[in-house]
Amino acid sequence: MRAAFLLACIVLIACGDDDAASSSGGSESAGGGAAATGNSPGLEGHEVYYDLHAHAHMADVEHHGIFLDFGTPAQAKYTVGDWNSGWGTRGSEGDLTFSNVGRRARVYFHLDEPQAVQVRLHLRPRGTRAVTPYVNNTQHQSIFFEGEAWQDVSFAVPASDTKRGENYLLLTFGGVTQIAGEDVSVQLASARIVPGEQVPEIEAPSYGTYAASVSLGGQAKPAIAYAAPHAFTWYAEVPQGGKLAFAVGQEGAAGGTARVFVTAEGGERAKVFEATLAASWSGQTVDLSSYAGKVVQIRLEAEGGEGRVAWAEPRIMRPAPQRAELTQARNVVVLLIDTLRASKLRPWNRASRVRTPVLEELASNGVVFEYAQSTENWTKPSVAAILTGLHPMDNGARTQSAVLSNNALLVSEHLKANGFKTGMFCANGYVSDRFGFDQGWDRYVNFIRDNANSDASNVLSTAARWAVENKDERFFLYIQTIDPHVPYDPPDEFLRMYDDQPYDGPVRPRSTGDLLVEAKKNPPTVRFSPRDVRRLEALHDGEITQHDVELGKFIQTLRENGLWENTALVIVSDHGEEFHEHGSWGHGHSVYEELLHVPFLFHGPGLAARRVPTTVSTVDLSPTIVDMVGAPPMPGIAGRSLVPLMQGGVRPGVEFAAAEFLDERRIMYAGRWKFFVRGNLTASMFDLERDPHEHNQLDVNAHPIAARYLRTLQGQYLAATDRSNWLAAEQRRGVQLQGGDVQMDGELERQLRELGYIN
Repeated sequence: MRAAFLLACIVLIACGDDDAASSSGGSESAGGGAAATGNSPGLEGHEVYYDLHAHAHMADVEHHGIFLDFGTPAQAKYTVGDWNSGWGTRGSEGDLTFSNVGRRARVYFHLDEPQAVQVRLHLRPRGTRAVTPYVNNTQHQSIFFEGEAWQDVSFAVPASDTKRGENYLLLTFGGVTQIAGEDVSVQLASARIVPGEQVPEIEAPSYGTYAASVSLGGQAKPAIAYAAPHAFTWYAEVPQGGKLAFAVGQEGAAGGTARVFVTAEGGERAKVFEATLAASWSGQTVDLSSYAGKVVQIRLEAEGGEGRVAWAEPRIMRPAPQRAELTQARNVVVLLIDTLRASKLRPWNRASRVRTPVLEELASNGVVFEYAQSTENWTKPSVAAILTGLHPMDNGARTQSAVLSNNALLVSEHLKANGFKTGMFCANGYVSDRFGFDQGWDRYVNFIRDNANSDASNVLSTAARWAVENKDERFFLYIQTIDPHVPYDPPDEFLRMYDDQPYDGPVRPRSTGDLLVEAKKNPPTVRFSPRDVRRLEALHDGEITQHDVELGKFIQTLRENGLWENTALVIVSDHGEEFHEHGSWGHGHSVYEELLHVPFLFHGPGLAARRVPTTVSTVDLSPTIVDMVGAPPMPGIAGRSLVPLMQGGVRPGVEFAAAEFLDERRIMYAGRWKFFVRGNLTASMFDLERDPHEHNQLDVNAHPIAARYLRTLQGQYLAATDRSNWLAAEQRRGVQLQGGDVQMDGELERQLRELGYIN
């Protein structure tokens, strides 16, 4: 078993290297992907979309019941990536792998239908003498252990206590002991969920036994293999023109039966392949095009015959796209418009009343990402993600006092090292030297910290002068304006565009920051009438239109100085703003789309007008601009270049976006679905296609296939130690920064309080 486990690790690490390459915009070649799939027919001109064999750890494994293997890469999809779920460090003894458990352990597993099951745990007691299990919050009788050796304990669960879709197993323990500084109640090696009343005494398919090299008919292939009956189940989103390719066979006398089933979210299970097995490989291709754009369950199932049944190189393939050549930009300008949600702008919401003719003209001639998600709901961590390509949990700039580490590699440092002049002109006090954002800039200006005029007119004109001064150099210019942020204070001409009626209520432009703070309190100390809300939104919308006028002046300066034609302009926001759509005001408090869905627009040389419906993340900004200017990729980052999507193609690997809110929320987007887990591990989801305004919060069991897909992705993502290669089975140590905390002096607190912070 140990030899098989090591072989599996070698195979999966090798496949993981492909993922690492893809994180910086590379892709598996169409020819290489098809050739690697052996004798599967009809794959000319196709490339690998999702390699099921390389991601064997993502599969649910059944052999006389579902087998949950702890202490291995297969664990994360059942334990929320060990986040807040009671799981500690992992270990091994000989061939046995295990995880340390604290006072509680939480496990989430899928059943296709409610059914009576036996649950068997293989564990070693350390600091406790008993376990009390709960299944879907129903308590079961406590089980007492016999001594301190490895042992099996079992309990029965009636069908009435199980559900179709996700089931929740909670194990509670009475005591802990210290092992290497860690509170440990038990060491848990595995759990088996077995239908019926008996647990067969047979070897279980641990992670190290079913990914191997198998030789049939004199031809060796990397395969998923185990004795029948078995089933391996993955969850995936099917690409346009998708096909499932594999080769299947059986050792020994063969004679068994292999079947493949596909179940789409909201659909019935369909059998798409069935064959009697021989002792040689049979290459197969299954057309999945009717499932394009849907989240599906793919189940490889075998029964009967003698010898292991092996599934060689199972992969989802897609037609290799034709990509246009990239025209390299000489310069890049990133304009981050603070506190601007996507729905305020007509390129993302045609019904919006807000007038932004300059931005709309850019959108009509550029690349619009329709579903771009910020990584956080407030400025510091989201901007840190944009400038480093690292998610907030890795960039370390997550709290009000957190400082971005000196070890962080900002895109400014990377481009400066590659010959670019770099300038930052920022009007947010959190994106400042006090919080570590002054790294890598030839010219660094923070208008708030300098007590200077922070209006967009001054910020953009100052930045434009710097660009003109450096027009003989290649440059990277980062601008962060703050006009749509509180305090909302547009000139009267812009306010009258959205509210030209008399008003004598409490909403005054310079006091809007304090008013929102008071309105957000529980209970609120300020309550807005419908007329007050109309005034608030008019002030905010007026600032957006005013900003658009200043953007036009900035672009005109670039045109007049011969910079426009060879400069790429990126427009993005760090987060949005709520106007009581979900019961609150401002930002920094929730994970609804009014805070996380942001505008993301690229305009520049060689870019054709295009709208991209793929869900992407603002963490992708830095690797994209690095790609656009032809610089080497930034090492170790989680973001991936968007250039393939901008050229009308596709990116390698799974498309997703992740977001978070401190230690209170973890969000995963894929396809039309948004899945989020709270700090107490309760989970919900939204169907953003049918419910874009998130009025109907869904129970995860209402959409079991989609929920399981996002649960497995999120578990793997949260457990990863290297989020630049987060789907790989064997994780190396990635970039995870800690920068310490700043001491807030009176001046800094005053500056932040004027922006609605420090309350």
